[in-house]
Amino acid sequence: MSVKARCIWLASLVLDEITTPKSVRYRGLPKDRGSAVPQRSDNPPRSKVTQPAAHTTQAGEKPGRLLVGDDEPRLLASLCSILREQGFDVDGVSNGDALCRQVGLNHYDLILLNICMPGMGGLDVLSWLNANKMDIPVVMISGIADFRTLRRALQYGAFDYLRKPYDVDELIRVVREGVRVRTRESTGNKAEQSRNPTAHFFPKMLNQLPDIVFSLDDRGRINFVNRRVEPLLGFEQQELLGKPFSLLIDEGDVAKVSSLLDKHSLGDPATLEIRLRKRDQASSPFFELTVVPTRDQELWLPDNEGHLSIHAELLAVARDITERKKKQALVEFQASHDALTGLPNRTLFLDRLALAISQASRTEQKLASLFIDLNDFKAVNDTFGHNMGDQLLKSVAVRLKGCLREGDTLARYGGDEFTVLLPGLESGKDADAVVVKLLESLKDPFRLNNGTLCLSVKASIGVALFPDEGLEADELLQRADEAMYAKKERIKSR
Repeated sequence: MSVKARCIWLASLVLDEITTPKSVRYRGLPKDRGSAVPQRSDNPPRSKVTQPAAHTTQAGEKPGRLLVGDDEPRLLASLCSILREQGFDVDGVSNGDALCRQVGLNHYDLILLNICMPGMGGLDVLSWLNANKMDIPVVMISGIADFRTLRRALQYGAFDYLRKPYDVDELIRVVREGVRVRTRESTGNKAEQSRNPTAHFFPKMLNQLPDIVFSLDDRGRINFVNRRVEPLLGFEQQELLGKPFSLLIDEGDVAKVSSLLDKHSLGDPATLEIRLRKRDQASSPFFELTVVPTRDQELWLPDNEGHLSIHAELLAVARDITERKKKQALVEFQASHDALTGLPNRTLFLDRLALAISQASRTEQKLASLFIDLNDFKAVNDTFGHNMGDQLLKSVAVRLKGCLREGDTLARYGGDEFTVLLPGLESGKDADAVVVKLLESLKDPFRLNNGTLCLSVKASIGVALFPDEGLEADELLQRADEAMYAKKERIKSR
């Protein structure tokens, strides 16, 4: 799935969840949920299992008895040990089938369950619990943020979610909260039973997304944003609520974002690359913004207490693509530049020459193409080695570039050959003056190998003028090459 498709899917997933009315939210599956559960031939029997009665302490408080399922022995032992140190009574099993058997034999206040296990996996266990009408809080544990799987776990009634490697304090907090909920349910607190489980699960899911998720009202103000805005942009959630979204947009992208929002406010999801502003304004990282129109639907979005009902015109997901853009820019640079000198390569030079010819044709100006060859450069490589030859080429490139204007182009054509583009000339004399400067720049010896080696180098330079000596890029460069070789031959014949 492409990044764009992934962003649109994620935004639609979030929109589908947060636009579900409160009245149809539920813990687990509907009453006929057995029919919605995936069927497995290796599942334990789906007959209703009656759990043993819960034990209580002398103080009347229900002890926390936990069941942990994980197929990794070391992680299972570590998790059980941590929970026992907190005073919980803990049983551990290594697969889903064993977990289901344990549930049938003992009372448990909470189950911690690895989503990915061989055989009967975490979702299968959740399905089995639902089919047997066992309303035990289940905390899912996973080493990957597979949000499609997590969403299914939510639909099957998961109480919460922890991602490996989990924070011990967070683990203990979630377990204690789950046990308290179970205790209240067991003592007949029906109001607590009706509480929406997504008040625990969905906020955590939103805040663990790698992307910024936010919504805008009909005036373009932010009325919800998840926690990812803090590490990515440096803004706190609360300080952005009620602020215009334009506050976050880089100044150069405000116009195109406004156009996108206006164009797609009543249409299909749309994606755009933009730069968002960091709070310290030190940089503006690149994001891929996916916008999903909500047409003023009532959204159930999480706050610190559970759910917050808001009306929104747009729901958006912003994915940080700064590193991707850097890699893309590097690949593009490497494709068009010489690796040794960092100068434009032959391909880029010919592109620029063709563009300059097109512009010169419209303005009726002249331009020049120069071809430079270093005399007897092969002897440098043969005598001092290719490393010294490379150092010399880089030093020559620096001196040649220092002779040119900002709009000129110096390229490494290959080997010991360089080419120069001089646009916007009045006459051929302008090109001749540049040739003199280039040759003068090479007269002083080059100090290489940390100053321990001094080498001198000379060059032959050929010039071809547009439109006098060619009308196409290849033709003009060929004429410059021929002129360079003619000068080289004259030097040899002296």
